Amino acid sequence: MPTERYEPELLTPAELDDYLARGWYRVGHGLITTHLLLWGEELRSTLWTRLDVRGHRFKASIRKLMARNGRRFEVRVGTMVIDDRREQLYARYLEKVRGERVECLADVVGGERGQALFDTREVSVWSEDRLVAFSWYDLGEVSVQSLIGVYDPEFSKYSLGLYTMLLEIVQTAELGKQFHYSGYVLAEPSSMDYKLDVGGLQFFDPATSSWLPAPPFPPHQSPAEVLRHRLDAAEGALQRAGIEVVRYLNPALKIRGLLDRAPRCPPQPLLLVCGEGERFRVLIAWDHARGGYAVMRARPVIATLTREGVPPLDILLFFVEADVGEPTSAQAVADLTVGELASLA
Repeated sequence: MPTERYEPELLTPAELDDYLARGWYRVGHGLITTHLLLWGEELRSTLWTRLDVRGHRFKASIRKLMARNGRRFEVRVGTMVIDDRREQLYARYLEKVRGERVECLADVVGGERGQALFDTREVSVWSEDRLVAFSWYDLGEVSVQSLIGVYDPEFSKYSLGLYTMLLEIVQTAELGKQFHYSGYVLAEPSSMDYKLDVGGLQFFDPATSSWLPAPPFPPHQSPAEVLRHRLDAAEGALQRAGIEVVRYLNPALKIRGLLDRAPRCPPQPLLLVCGEGERFRVLIAWDHARGGYAVMRARPVIATLTREGVPPLDILLFFVEADVGEPTSAQAVADLTVGELASLA
């Protein structure tokens, strides 16, 4: 699975620097790294970004935005604050942006545990005595990690989400830090692209664990795009062979710790499921690192997920019983699957 999570008991500023430099990012009281995520129910590739603030100069349009907003608003810098005023602003912000976000600011920082682990600061923007935007960021030894930016939808014409991120970058330089980490953008166009306006970003390459001045793969060849293309080709070959195919989005993408509790489940985020047998099905996945397909025999299982305060949820899982083969072409996938289904009949 392309997503990992770490929940430390203690975390020094230098350790935070190390995780950030290896493509990790804070979520609540833990750290995650992922190279694929769900965006509008479709898999996309993440591009983790950072800015070396030493000697960085904003382009003219950014300087103009900062000057305009600097005349219009008051900026305050201090420690993180969670109060009713900020919670109400966050609620209005959620109504505007929607998406899968936590419902309150205490959950953003992971409660008391998260507040004890991270040194979190705040930059806030005021229109007279009205709070119109704020962002939170964590301090490492040489790094600043942007955690969240919130703005009043009534003031959206001022680009306050971008503005607070720019203010964080200014703070990074004033504090004598080297890197500002703003999280990820996506390999395909999305609402996260405002981060690119900063200019001069570096992009993390998970294959080499290095930071590059440009994305680590050519346009339209991100891992998620290759995955979709390869599964489309395999699905077409299977359908031409008369095999019914169902796409299966691995619930481990959304259910934290599922693979730890069910290690026989396939780790791939998206699979093709063939066959209707109650005992066995055939699964097809694309292995990006190896550059080939994986065909597996698996047993369908209905599992009930239980969590405190949430109604029980039945989910379909597959337990892999055997590896059938590793074909490299869509047609070879179809041929191998036809033979495997015949053996299971």
